[in-house]
Amino acid sequence: MIPAGYERRCLLAIFETVLPSGAAERMPFGAADVPMGRFLEDFFRHAPAQVRFGLRACTWLVALSAPFVLGRFRTFLGLAPGERLELLARFGRSSSYLVREVPLLFKTVACLAYCGLPDVQSRLGISPVDATPPSWARAHADASPGRRSLPTVEAGR
Repeated sequence: MIPAGYERRCLLAIFETVLPSGAAERMPFGAADVPMGRFLEDFFRHAPAQVRFGLRACTWLVALSAPFVLGRFRTFLGLAPGERLELLARFGRSSSYLVREVPLLFKTVACLAYCGLPDVQSRLGISPVDATPPSWARAHADASPGRRSLPTVEAGR
C-alpha cells in the first residue's frame, strides 16, 4: 500500500528536512524541488515488504515523537523547519542503536531518489551521468507538492 494523506506529507517533509533546498551553492535544489512524491509511489510498488514496513514505522515514530523528544505538543508537520532538523538530530544522538539509525534510513531512501537524477549527478560530479532520468522522475503535467519537476541544469555545470 502506498502511503497517502498525512503519512505521505510527513514522509516528504522528512525528506525535505534531510535534503534541504539551498543547502550549498553547488547544489541549490533539494528534495522539495524534485518529484519525490512520484519516487515514493514507485518505491512502495517495488521495495520489499519489510523495507516498506520499516520506512512506514519510522515515519510514524518521527511524526509522533516531538512531545517526547522536544517537549513540544506537535506532530512533525507542526514543527518549524529548524525544530524538524533538531528532532532528527536528537534521534541521531540517541543511546539506542535502533533510534539512532532512524535518520540514516530516511537519508538513505531519500538519496536513492535524489542521486538517481541526472541533474543531481552532474552537479555532484558523479560519473558517468545517467542519460535519462528514472521513469518516476520524467516530467508529468501534475505539478502538485511532492510532484515537482527538477529545475533545468545547464549542461557542463
